[in-house]
Amino acid sequence: MSQPDIEDRPDLNTGKPWSEMDLFDLANSVRLGDPVEEIAGFLCRSRREVRDKIAELEQTGELEKRVAKAAAGAKRQREEPPSSP
Repeated sequence: MSQPDIEDRPDLNTGKPWSEMDLFDLANSVRLGDPVEEIAGFLCRSRREVRDKIAELEQTGELEKRVAKAAAGAKRQREEPPSSP
C-alpha cells in the first residue's frame, strides 16, 4: 500500500467542517505569514486542505475580511492591560 502524498497526508481534523475558531486561526496564521506546512500542523489538517481553504476564502473575498478581523483582535490584546491574578 502506498503512502499518501505529503500534501494529502491526513491529520486529526482532515475532512471535518471548519469551525469559526479554525477560520480565525487560519486567517491569523496567514496574517503572520506562517508557511502552509506550519498552519496545517497547527490546525491538524492536510496541507492541501489548508491551501484549498485559503484559495476558497481568497476567491470569495472572505480571507481579507478575516485577516483584518484577526489583526484587530491582536491589536486589542496588545492594548489591554494585563489582568490581575
